[in-house]
Amino acid sequence: MWIGYRSVFGVDWKEANRGPEIAADRMGRWLAREGFDAGFDAVPGRYRVGNGAVLTQTEAAQPRRFKAVRYRLKEAPRAGVHWYTSLTFVSLSRRPDKELREHGYFLIEVSARGSDPATPIDERVRTPDLTGLVLEAVTATDGPARLTTCPQLITASAVDDLINVLCDPGRRMPAVVAVPGDGDDLEQWRERFAEATKYLHGIASLYLLDDEAGHKLNNEFEYHWTTAALRTFHPLVDPASREDGERHPVLKGDRLDYEMDAVQAILTHRIRQATAAAPLPDPLADVGDALFRANEQQRADEAHHRRLARELQPCGPNGSGPADTQIAGEAEVAGVVTAAEPEPSPFDLLIDSFGDFPNLLVTAEEGPMRALGQHKDAATFAAKAREALAALDAYVALRRAGGWDGGGFRMYCEDSRHGGRIYPATQVAAQESDTVRQDPRMAEQRRFRVPRTVSESGYAEFWAHIKIGSSGQVAPRLHYLDDTNGPTGCVIVGYLGHHLKNTRSS
Repeated sequence: MWIGYRSVFGVDWKEANRGPEIAADRMGRWLAREGFDAGFDAVPGRYRVGNGAVLTQTEAAQPRRFKAVRYRLKEAPRAGVHWYTSLTFVSLSRRPDKELREHGYFLIEVSARGSDPATPIDERVRTPDLTGLVLEAVTATDGPARLTTCPQLITASAVDDLINVLCDPGRRMPAVVAVPGDGDDLEQWRERFAEATKYLHGIASLYLLDDEAGHKLNNEFEYHWTTAALRTFHPLVDPASREDGERHPVLKGDRLDYEMDAVQAILTHRIRQATAAAPLPDPLADVGDALFRANEQQRADEAHHRRLARELQPCGPNGSGPADTQIAGEAEVAGVVTAAEPEPSPFDLLIDSFGDFPNLLVTAEEGPMRALGQHKDAATFAAKAREALAALDAYVALRRAGGWDGGGFRMYCEDSRHGGRIYPATQVAAQESDTVRQDPRMAEQRRFRVPRTVSESGYAEFWAHIKIGSSGQVAPRLHYLDDTNGPTGCVIVGYLGHHLKNTRSS
């Protein structure tokens, strides 16, 4: 799953109390604006919204921790690619940090998945209008920073507050600061700055300084001098460090006159990459798992109701079947009309949730996964596979943050002192046996797709694997390639399906 856009921002307790209502209203408005049917009920279920698209609403909760509601739109495939847009609201039962005002969070994502791993994805995704609709309805915060849809004007009296925002460790997103040159037209700068940052809604805080404020900031930020330019301040600014000044890129203001498209592309690419790969705030760490479990329970309940409906329907005149057969895939479940498509399996839900793991690159083909979805223990297998994916994602995140350098994924799982999410180490194999690796037939089975930056052929051997479970003759495996020190910086998941042939099965 490729994540093209991710915005996470907080709200205070008043707006957190109205969060579910705001989410339903803004999702409905956005669907209508995009040409979809916005007449869904604000209750869990799957809804056809036109043009082959399906909207799934899911609710989940953990007592004394959080309540969550998610709206996920899955569009019909275009050029072999499914596009997903999701809006999640999470209200916290208690604030994890009393210094922050965040009592709830909105999470907006745009992601894509090719029907085939080789299907190209157009990464020029636009910022969803959904973000602007939500930002208009709430006072959004990124820790101490305010998120808006237009630049915030900073005068000299507000510079100290801006410095606190830039240096505060609670800020997760970049802050883009525009400092005009001496005597420049401030209104002209406002217009050009707004145009340059119009695709950054929800993923950066935006500040425009007047002349006096610019001088004051530069006096305080000796090594981060900015004038007649835009500077992107990443989190954890250290104003006393010369080296830190090089970490925050500058774009000269004159480029706004003759290279606006290039400036927009540079800013958008840099910041979207940073925010899409950034870890979620700690209070949201378990929300994805809770929503997945709730979605699976919802799927199981729908399947149960369908079976009951079929059993209770009266037979036709010849006694061979129901007198009034419903449209395939359509059923009434607690007032909710489910989508007119085949009933999803647990692995369909797992595939749709790959966007929860931004540190993984999943190139695995869907066929083997969908085959597991037909097994009687499919729900158990899917849940275990998700645990393995979550642990791999946490492993990569910790390596990137410098919190783990003690070896590969198995060693990471053997040492719980790092505090990251782990998988039973006894179920992780860092290597295949010599017999398997030296057998051409079995080695070929373990060659899966990778980016050409990893291998010129586009394929590599995935020897490392994770045991997902066993049931009778079925023993699913997940094969992965650790490229955390390579060009992708990710773990690549190349296969998830039935056990591949080995010395015992061949």
